[in-house]
Amino acid sequence: MRHLVYIIVFAIVPTGWCAAGERVTMSLQECVRAAIANNLAMQSGRVAVRRAEEMQGSAFNIGRTTIALGQDPTSGGSPDNSFSLAQGFDFPTLYASRLALLKAETGVERENLEVTRNEVAREVTALYYRLLYERERVGILRQQDTLYARFLLLATAKFAAGETNSLERMSAERLRDENALELRRAESDFRAAGLALQRVMNADEVVEPADSVLPVAEVGALAAFVAGEAPVARLLGERVKVGEKGLGVARQGFLPDFSVTLRRQFLLPGYNPYDVPRERFAKGNFTGFEVGVSLPLFFGEQRAKTRAAKRDLEIARTRREEAVVALDNNYRVAVDAHATARMALDYYRERGSEQAREIARVSRLAYEKGEIGYVEYVQNLESAAALRLRHAGAINEYNQTVVILNYLQGNQ
Repeated sequence: MRHLVYIIVFAIVPTGWCAAGERVTMSLQECVRAAIANNLAMQSGRVAVRRAEEMQGSAFNIGRTTIALGQDPTSGGSPDNSFSLAQGFDFPTLYASRLALLKAETGVERENLEVTRNEVAREVTALYYRLLYERERVGILRQQDTLYARFLLLATAKFAAGETNSLERMSAERLRDENALELRRAESDFRAAGLALQRVMNADEVVEPADSVLPVAEVGALAAFVAGEAPVARLLGERVKVGEKGLGVARQGFLPDFSVTLRRQFLLPGYNPYDVPRERFAKGNFTGFEVGVSLPLFFGEQRAKTRAAKRDLEIARTRREEAVVALDNNYRVAVDAHATARMALDYYRERGSEQAREIARVSRLAYEKGEIGYVEYVQNLESAAALRLRHAGAINEYNQTVVILNYLQGNQ
């Protein structure tokens, strides 16, 4: 009954991808390029940059022009019977300050897009390496499944021949079943990593890595890191510029405004209900103008706005300094983790992997010849599988540290 359940479960659930859609094989560089082009956060960031660029046109925001038509039959040919145009202007330097502020805000959006690009590249790279690791893990467990199936076959044959008791066959079944469960978990993790990669890339196709083996990633020069030049630090630096330009705009609020008004006499000949003499001046209709200056005599509100702008600038500078310190600390931690992962990788690459293959090969031959018992054989099989899995895990851990270092350096 146990064998029947085992067979039914593995017949119903496929061992490959369960995601619907076509499959496409892509390299890491192709995945990164596709994600940068199609990722929704990247698309939103590009729209934000375009919007900020378009908003620069609003720097020269001149108020609405007032058009007035007046007709007073009791005032003769006075200016009250007139057509007038009135226009207000801010102090000229305010327009330049607004443009500088809007350009600084555009710079923030551009740097924010670069930070997003770096984050997307990091996530894609991490998921790509994780996908390769999960595929390697699945392959190791499938090979172990073959070995355990062979062990179960031999143990069953020995039991049928009366050469051993049922304990050996039961142990073989346990190993085969436990490995099968671990294999199912590995396949599930493999599918989850693939779906996560597909989501970040905003792809309709199921992405399969082009690499045939689990590679070892490359890292940039470790000594070349400057925290102040990292993408996040550059973004916060642009926000400091926005604070500086915002303070400049706030200070412009103490300057006066201007207004210009043009008037021209406007009479309706057929409209004079009180018969008031409204003869036109001999040389034409009266024309006049008015120039005004609006002086800010009460500065309380503007002082408050200026003080608030200074605080915004202080906050932006403090946050940048805090981020630089955190980046430097995170980089030191990442370098230390990278060195530790490198030591483990070197060990398994030089000795661990070869030892695992030799243990599995010698143990199988020795068991088939009767030179070792099933207990020793089982222990050796488990030891070999653990070594291979730890080797794959060491590569993945090393690759993930490289991803973090490249992300902090902005080299994704």
